[in-house]
Amino acid sequence: MKRTAYITLLLLTLCTTSCEDYLGIKPRGYDVAEKIEHYEGLLYGTEMFLLNEVFPYMGFEFTIDQDGFTTAYSLMGAPETNAYLWKADIFREDENCGEWNHPASIMYPMNVVIAGVENASGGTPEKKAALKAEAVFIRAYVTFIMAQFFGKPYDVSTAGTDLCVPIITKATTMGQSFPRKTVEQVYEFVTSQMKQALPDLQSRAEHPYRVFATTGNAMLGKVLWMMGNYKEALPYLEQAMNMLEASGCGLLDYNTISSDGEITYPVDIKQNPELLYSYESMAHIWSAMYPSYYGSSLFAVKTDVVEKYFDKGDLRLCFFSGLKSGKTAYSKFDLKDVYSLNLSRFTTNVGVTVPDLYLIYAECLARNARYADAKAVLEELRRHRVDGASDAAVTAADGDDMVRFAVDERMREYIGYGNTWFDMRRLWDDPLFQDLKGMYVHTVGDQTYSLTKERLVMRIPPSILQWHPEYKDNE
Repeated sequence: MKRTAYITLLLLTLCTTSCEDYLGIKPRGYDVAEKIEHYEGLLYGTEMFLLNEVFPYMGFEFTIDQDGFTTAYSLMGAPETNAYLWKADIFREDENCGEWNHPASIMYPMNVVIAGVENASGGTPEKKAALKAEAVFIRAYVTFIMAQFFGKPYDVSTAGTDLCVPIITKATTMGQSFPRKTVEQVYEFVTSQMKQALPDLQSRAEHPYRVFATTGNAMLGKVLWMMGNYKEALPYLEQAMNMLEASGCGLLDYNTISSDGEITYPVDIKQNPELLYSYESMAHIWSAMYPSYYGSSLFAVKTDVVEKYFDKGDLRLCFFSGLKSGKTAYSKFDLKDVYSLNLSRFTTNVGVTVPDLYLIYAECLARNARYADAKAVLEELRRHRVDGASDAAVTAADGDDMVRFAVDERMREYIGYGNTWFDMRRLWDDPLFQDLKGMYVHTVGDQTYSLTKERLVMRIPPSILQWHPEYKDNE
């Protein structure tokens, strides 16, 4: 019991903000895991929820007025405001960076599992192999997530020269140096580790903090999709889709869980079938946000963005409230209003969810000229999201139009989540989406701030450079 208590304390420590160095962990001296149950417990402390995250404020769909900006420093904090203005330097030396600290801290327990689970007491060889495979997947995926903030978008022509993030493969902070690797080295590590571990993953879901076979295929497909390897990603995504029903995961139907302009999600995280490897910290009850909340809401989804992406019958409009009308119901939606995102939804999952899988799969199908299949996948998703079967129909033509529709549907599904940051990076040089750059503009009063290619990469914060000055960029 005492040993288990020590392990529990270690887990809690690992999930807090940084301590001695950039890994955000305590040095050696804690009790070690011995039983198979101890190693399994380590896998439950790895929720992909970023502490002090700022990247959602770098999305393209937000605007802020002068009154909101005046209170931003007290309500949002300086890092969030700096991120919103796309400044080069976001953090001070005394500020933590969730985009670096939290993924890095997860690597410690994963490396503990990878190094020791085979010698644990109890458990079958297959069970140990499955736990090790989970840890390998999570370590690879959080390395990938860090690369989305501190490395350039994957480009085969420059991937061998640009520095990215370190690859951390040991559970220690003592006397170890983890130099930054190139973009090419990081993605090679991530994809090769996932491919090697995939066959050993368990077939059934334990929990959305855990990785099983369906999740593993979806995660690997998502990484390859982010790299622009749409053909290579397709079989992994297809396998994940084929395994969904048997795994107990699937899409929630907004037609059956919506009423009076609100959508209520399952409060118990384990009861939400849309979560594969994901984390949600809030009960999903989107209550209306009335004008009295104006001063503290700060962000609003631009009216032209809403007009561009949503039809009136889209039940996802339940996630917005009109600051002028105070109404949320899609049936009362008025495009002339300025719409604020309900803050109870403002949690960005950086893992992978069922709708995420549908949308990535559909885009990869379209990019591989499987237009009929892409249309079928998109319409299946939309039947769970819009009011009426006719509204669910995909009218896009084959070719580039179908690719564009798949990306637009992703915007509709995740608008306000912060996920658009990843799409902005991925599509920056894509000739089909150059028009989107005109929307990468944030407004403060009469001032506008436009995203530049250089700011697709966050600078490593000073709190990390204090411990690792060798990580400093030459900027």
